[in-house]
Amino acid sequence: MKKPILLGSASLCAAGLLSTPLAAQSVAELPEKQASSAESWTPSNTIIVTGSRQNYAVDVASITRTPVPLIEVPQSIQVLTDTLIREQELNTLDEALRNISGVIPSLSSELVLANPIVRGFEAEIFMDGLIGYADTAVADPASLIAVERIEVAKGATSALFGGGTGAPVGGLINIVSKTAEPGTKFSVRGRAGSFDTWQIGGDANLQLDDNLSVRLIAEYQDAGDAIDAVTIERFYINGSVRALLPTETEIIARFTHSRVEQLEYVGLPSSVVDLPSVDPLRFSGATNAPPTVVENLSADFSLSQPIGDNLTFDFRARRYENDFREFATTTISASTNSEFPLISAQLPASVDEWTLDASFTAVFDTGPINHTLLVGGQYDATHYEAASGFNFVPLGMFDFADPDSDLDFGEIPTLNNFIANEYDTTAFYVQDQISLFDRLHILASVRYSELTLRELLGGNGNRETYKEWDPRIGATFDIVDGLAVFAGYAEGSRLSIFFNNRDEVPEPERARNYEAGIKIGLSDIGLSGTVAWFDSTRSNVPTADPNAEPPNLSASIQTGEQRSEGVELDLIWEPNSNWSFLLSYAYTDARVTADTEIPVGDALPRVPKHAGRIAVRYRFNNGALDGLAVGAGLTAASRAELTLPNNMRSDSYAIFDAQASYDWGPARLGLRIDNIFDAQYFLPYQYLAQSVVRPGNPRSAFVTLNFDF
Repeated sequence: MKKPILLGSASLCAAGLLSTPLAAQSVAELPEKQASSAESWTPSNTIIVTGSRQNYAVDVASITRTPVPLIEVPQSIQVLTDTLIREQELNTLDEALRNISGVIPSLSSELVLANPIVRGFEAEIFMDGLIGYADTAVADPASLIAVERIEVAKGATSALFGGGTGAPVGGLINIVSKTAEPGTKFSVRGRAGSFDTWQIGGDANLQLDDNLSVRLIAEYQDAGDAIDAVTIERFYINGSVRALLPTETEIIARFTHSRVEQLEYVGLPSSVVDLPSVDPLRFSGATNAPPTVVENLSADFSLSQPIGDNLTFDFRARRYENDFREFATTTISASTNSEFPLISAQLPASVDEWTLDASFTAVFDTGPINHTLLVGGQYDATHYEAASGFNFVPLGMFDFADPDSDLDFGEIPTLNNFIANEYDTTAFYVQDQISLFDRLHILASVRYSELTLRELLGGNGNRETYKEWDPRIGATFDIVDGLAVFAGYAEGSRLSIFFNNRDEVPEPERARNYEAGIKIGLSDIGLSGTVAWFDSTRSNVPTADPNAEPPNLSASIQTGEQRSEGVELDLIWEPNSNWSFLLSYAYTDARVTADTEIPVGDALPRVPKHAGRIAVRYRFNNGALDGLAVGAGLTAASRAELTLPNNMRSDSYAIFDAQASYDWGPARLGLRIDNIFDAQYFLPYQYLAQSVVRPGNPRSAFVTLNFDF
């Protein structure tokens, strides 16, 4: 949650899923039986990740910023490939992120008030390696149709990334876009299913000459929701141009535009879940409220220029604009029965941001030591405006047990609280990854940042510049080929945006992250992944001032500290081209370790101690059933607290899903069934720090038809 104006108030059935492997090999390095398969959940780990595996292929992930194999990077990094997204028939980012251990995605209906969580702390969403400052649920792409893959780096990532209010301290989710590539091809996709869902999209890639390609991807969706009365309309368009100049300069230009319009769902009070006559799928508010509208527009430019054989210059720039206007009705107090008073609100905000990043990458040897050196700088200028208007005169009493209870939204509340901030970041970073004797790999990096906060309207009028040093160091050691141990330490920092104290200037929030584990890349048996232990601490967390006096009763002080410890497992096993097995599991103990108001030991909201997923896929590659593939999965989580201080929690759950597809010629028919046994369960939901949940979707099914030309 990024809006300062909004600060207010089953045990696990199977150790579950796997993300794509950490140490995946390129196709050329796979055993013959795997290289022959066109379908695999093992990523090719290419920096330029668009196109087929035979093109633009290097054995890295773009989130590392260097051409270093992931198995040599001392950090837990998981990747979800386009193949996995397609075979699981995934449609939204939150559906995809459930495949990665330790990640709690924000739900699609949590449009503006919740961030994804990685290892217990809020994370950031980046697009193609650059931030788009906004509530990250807002920055969530409206569709996965233009997503090549999803990369998740866990823990503090300040050494190489930043912008907006600073670098992420919990983790980083990087969405890699499909980009213009060699060849000419077209694709048309339609999807229909439960909740009156229908979508249509297309993907056109044109090679204009040997060195110039253009691509345009678009999709439109009109759907209902499991929650009664909710309607959703989404539009997404992504265009790109790629050019390779005679000087070997590669230029890529992209633009994206997304628009989401839907009736805002604010959650179901946890206190009414078990009351008789309460329909959990009923909309909890005024059904005639104006829809919430979110629009994102971005344009970015990148240039990569080789300078000799071992030196490359990279430059990236992005212009990002976000605009949303939220309308909602919400409860304002607790209740001992099914009746709650409702108030109405509007919460508009906008973001204008410029981001620039330039770097040099050099690969060279000094005696027996191989170096991959990265040196660069970044500038980010973000202008953020927001306002709020609450009608604190209740619209009436809403009875969750009465199916005929409804209230009129009435007049749109007048805006009476305004804020306008500027966030400027100037940073320089250097990183060297060295390899000794092809066994020991040491990574060391440091980032110097100047983070500037200017409160132009609202707040205390702070105009402060903070100078931060964020180091990172780690090492991996190859026990044998394809099996390595690693350990790492990293620090992070970011501006404190929830601080409210007229007498004190806020200090940046800081994070420390330790992790260690094992990385696996045994291509001969098709096994890859990571096992990791972590210990992360977040300090300078704003919390309520117990000595606050009128007129500043909501004053805060920075005495809060939170800690998250745990173990994660992400594995994938592909013994041949027919089978893919995925397993992920996370044990996360995330709690308050220091605070003036919240009891020490309280668990952080939305974070279950146990969560995981297991999935399997079988493909028929010959015979009468050639082209058919089937899959199934289990997703499970233990109970999770809903708020701080802790007072209510969601129950544990375990739900099953299944997928099937059939390819014939240029056509592909896909089927996905969620919650096969129609289990009733509830997910923690984030809305104004209230004790609310969202009912999980009942059994639902979707059919996808795709034509490639």
